[in-house]
Amino acid sequence: MFVSWVGEQAGIRPTVGWDAYTVAWARWFKANKRWGQKPKPGAVVYYDWKGGKSIGGIDHMGIVKKVNRDGTITTIEGNTGNGRVERRVRPTSQVVGYGYPVYADELPNTA
Repeated sequence: MFVSWVGEQAGIRPTVGWDAYTVAWARWFKANKRWGQKPKPGAVVYYDWKGGKSIGGIDHMGIVKKVNRDGTITTIEGNTGNGRVERRVRPTSQVVGYGYPVYADELPNTA
């Protein structure tokens, strides 16, 4: 629910999604053609701790902060080992995929 809260605070709930069930949320990104395999800052990252690549195996999620030169990603995640919001460095081998929210600077200018 941490990522849901971040989306709500940023005013992008309609483009970041809102669901407590990570599998349903990843499927939402895929159905909206906002799903992929490339890490980038601001993307929602989905993990399978067993290293599987199926959306049905997703265990956890976070937000990509940085793509590191060594092939890892730095993320911000809620409900981690200490039950808090924490910065983590994770291997991409555990990543199922990425959801790409539409941020305010990507929205069409209607002015």
